[in-house]
Amino acid sequence: MGKEEFNRMVAAGEFAEWAEVHGNLYGTSLATLKECRADGVDLILDIDCQGARQLKGRFEGGVYIFVLPPNIEELRRRLDNRSSDSPEVIERRINNAAGEIKEARWYDYIIVNDRFSEAVEQLKSVLIAERCRTTRLIQGLSATFEI
Repeated sequence: MGKEEFNRMVAAGEFAEWAEVHGNLYGTSLATLKECRADGVDLILDIDCQGARQLKGRFEGGVYIFVLPPNIEELRRRLDNRSSDSPEVIERRINNAAGEIKEARWYDYIIVNDRFSEAVEQLKSVLIAERCRTTRLIQGLSATFEI
């Protein structure tokens, strides 16, 4: 999608959140979120802190998980190994990471991605726990059990 179309969608309120990150435009469709919720689909979004704050303010019921690298040196190593960004972009990402990490305190959960398999298990655990949350189940159970 081009920048003009993106800006039209922003102006029309079609995004639940949107941001310009590292010189790129990103957005999450409000219609997609509503459709997934109506269908009972768990949707995992990979968004930055500014997008997460917008989403938290506009879309009730989300669960916010901050995924951290074990340390900044490991983050740099991972970015270097991807070989997809220039050294300048990697440096900008590292500099931005320091500020973003300070935002982790307002998220519901923090997962440190030191060992990928453990991080995946922790993410699964959050999903399972959230599916069992009373506020998510009570309406459906009320009809069956007179709660």
